Amino acid sequence: MQRALAAQDIMVEAAAILRAGGLVAFPTETVYGLGASVLNESALARVFAVKRRPADNPLIAHVADMGQIEVVAQRVPPLSRTLMEAFWPGPLSILLPVRTGLPKELTAGLATVAVRMPRHPLALRLIREAGAPLAAPSANRSGRPSPTTAAHVLEDLSGEIDGVIDGGSCAIGIESTVIEVVGDAIVILRPGQIDASALSAFGVPVRYDAHALRLSLDTRAGGGADMGAGADASIGEAPRSPGQKYRHYAPRADLQVLMGQDAAFVDFVGSALREAQAQGRRVAVLPRREQIFSQADFSYVLGEDDEMTARLYDALRACDSAGVDIIYLQGPQDEERSAALVNRLHKAAGGKILRI
Repeated sequence: MQRALAAQDIMVEAAAILRAGGLVAFPTETVYGLGASVLNESALARVFAVKRRPADNPLIAHVADMGQIEVVAQRVPPLSRTLMEAFWPGPLSILLPVRTGLPKELTAGLATVAVRMPRHPLALRLIREAGAPLAAPSANRSGRPSPTTAAHVLEDLSGEIDGVIDGGSCAIGIESTVIEVVGDAIVILRPGQIDASALSAFGVPVRYDAHALRLSLDTRAGGGADMGAGADASIGEAPRSPGQKYRHYAPRADLQVLMGQDAAFVDFVGSALREAQAQGRRVAVLPRREQIFSQADFSYVLGEDDEMTARLYDALRACDSAGVDIIYLQGPQDEERSAALVNRLHKAAGGKILRI
């Protein structure tokens, strides 16, 4: 049985559900997570079943204090501990050597486990009440835009989980940065709000994993680079972090991401919109700022930089609700500063990113 759970007075009840092997969705500062005890094999298996999540896609363990790390990890290297002290609680997940005896579902059989301490009071309280770290992938159907409100969770998982803690909208709006410390270097496996410049402040080399920024930008104003929905799934090696191998964050409509300034975006979309509608297709336009697209079937202003990041998944879900067939989305102006956002757009569009 699933029901909405009030934010404050049901935390003890929600924790009891988790200890009994149930699944409870809860808010974090990034997105809503689908909580399950890291110690309960059947609960973790149910997470994969409910989400329709590929079995080789590892989970992230969420802790409420430093003492809980030893439940899931063998040790914490000195640089990893320094990063925890600097960024926790917050949107940074760190790969550590996994403790033996934990359910294999947590790590998808890998020798490492990703761990983070969320920066949300309800998440921290729930983990403490549950008495053990919680695995908490995004509380959505795999491949769909991640949930940033309780309503988004219910859109995908209503009737399939045991409760949802409604904590309002998530402040950041995209998933945590995932890193691994390799020797004296930091490797970014999944970009997030804590970016390479922030990590480089510790005086060690910082680089991206090959999977992390697989962008395909076509500089010709007439054709987009289309890697296809299954492109990332063709990579042979198992993913070491969530968000690496499979297409994620995707709306039902055909998403076209256009990297360019306002004038170029207006010109391109004006022509493309008329052509699409002539073919009987319903069109959504997602610009960075307020623009007049009166002929569009749906429009949603994304804003700039952090505002766009926080609104992205809500905008894509709103397009689904509007029943559009194609989405023209204006990408961020500062691509380097918005590496995490560009990563999500690349995944959501199945590689179709066009520079105009």
